[in-house]
Amino acid sequence: MCTAIHETKCGHLLGRTLDLEKSYGECVLHTPRKFSFAFRHEGICEQHLEILGVGIVQNGFPLYFDAMNDSGLCAAGLNFPGNAVYQPPCANRVNLASFELIPYILSYCRDVKDAETVLQSVNITADSFSAVMPPSPLHWIFADKERCIVAEPMQNGLILHENRFGVLTNNPPFPYHEWRLTDCMGIGADPLESRLCPGIDLTHYSRGAGGIGLPGDFSSSSRFIRAVFAKNHTAESSDPVSRFFRMMDTVSIPNGCVKTETGENVRTVYTSCADTETMTYYFTTYTCRHIRAVRMTETLADKEILSVFPMDGGEDYKLMNP
Repeated sequence: MCTAIHETKCGHLLGRTLDLEKSYGECVLHTPRKFSFAFRHEGICEQHLEILGVGIVQNGFPLYFDAMNDSGLCAAGLNFPGNAVYQPPCANRVNLASFELIPYILSYCRDVKDAETVLQSVNITADSFSAVMPPSPLHWIFADKERCIVAEPMQNGLILHENRFGVLTNNPPFPYHEWRLTDCMGIGADPLESRLCPGIDLTHYSRGAGGIGLPGDFSSSSRFIRAVFAKNHTAESSDPVSRFFRMMDTVSIPNGCVKTETGENVRTVYTSCADTETMTYYFTTYTCRHIRAVRMTETLADKEILSVFPMDGGEDYKLMNP
């Protein structure tokens, strides 16, 4: 369970929530330009764009959950169970395992147009990272300062969708979420107007009634609608990053409000925000809502090894009285 939002009107941002029953020890990961990527079917990439994002490191390989490169292209992989279809390697295609797609695209592509061109030739393979790490069923959002697309691995290949709403959650496939928005076309932030009984004056008892009908549950479809609402109605701010985290609060999951089939509590493990204007990655975690950040610098870019910045830690309380 995850939600991603792409913002272009108030800053140039892409961020997401990661909603799971446990943490995997995720960290902010920086991949310098000279780090050597060894792809399963596409050989070794020794020189590429700089990458900063969130993920884990396994056997020296950065497994990114979401990231951006130094040209401002961003990506995030979201859970897509029951729908993702991975294929055997195919001749005359760019064959990438699901865990390789984000680092490959961000290594070579500078914007969504570049990514779109490459993705049209990509075949997502069923390669496992290791014997104990089978491929995760995913679909992906890619965004730059102007455009946003979704890539979904279906039975007939990797399908690309223009994402006019700048939002992605989990399954069903993206066209369903787009269609489902039509059920909520009348929802807004303005006070309700009386249309039920023409000629009879009805006054509502509360502010916020224009949002009646906005789904409040944590299903992927409801979170998609709620994220679209928040993105389009949250007032612009001189602090776009703070505004962005406020938007993400509308889809965050308190621990225990969603349970897995085996009874485990799901929570929003972390929320991230990639700022492509300042090349900064912001994040909060379930245990610490204080916004922390890592910024791309020449010192990091000139390294040849991964840089790892832990995200764990308790809440940062500030006592106001002595």
